[in-house]
Amino acid sequence: MKATYLGTAVLAAVMALAGCGGKSEFTITGAFYDAKGNKVPLSNPGLQLANGDDVISVPVGATDFSFPRTVEYGSNYNVVIKTQPQHMTCNPPSTAGTAGRMEAVTVALNCTQNRYSVVVSVKGLTGANLQLINGSTVLPVTVASPTASFDNIAVGDPYGVTIFNQPDGQTCTIANGAGIMGDAIRADALVTCEKNP
Repeated sequence: MKATYLGTAVLAAVMALAGCGGKSEFTITGAFYDAKGNKVPLSNPGLQLANGDDVISVPVGATDFSFPRTVEYGSNYNVVIKTQPQHMTCNPPSTAGTAGRMEAVTVALNCTQNRYSVVVSVKGLTGANLQLINGSTVLPVTVASPTASFDNIAVGDPYGVTIFNQPDGQTCTIANGAGIMGDAIRADALVTCEKNP
């Protein structure tokens, strides 16, 4: 009698599992956040994400993304940045895990505009107290170190390096001091100093 009940219970359990249709499926989703943890839209085009051969392109303005293919319970996933957006870097470069450990598979990305430096070379400097300025940043230049580097300028932002203070006994002029930051260090700005008459 007990064996009959036990057999019936096992059969019912197997039927119940079969009725569930197999393993649970999880959708991989994600969103973009700033350094303060606020959700923000993606501002530049070109971002491609991949989980294996499942690749998606994320449009400008999107705050969320989702992969079309689901992953089964217990399956490994690894979301990687296949192509960074133009002029930006998104982190982390990869997010791996096993579906089912959490109630949902979510990926948080932080994408920031790339930043570069404007490097200014100085020629003919013999006097002291030369100072260059870009925005509110003032940098001194000396005879021993005749260069200045204005750092952390975001791609697409304007810059304009000018003479803030002339050196003693000299007058300096600058060439190529203004422009729009591109995708590389700018090193073509040149200050030329001449002795006052």
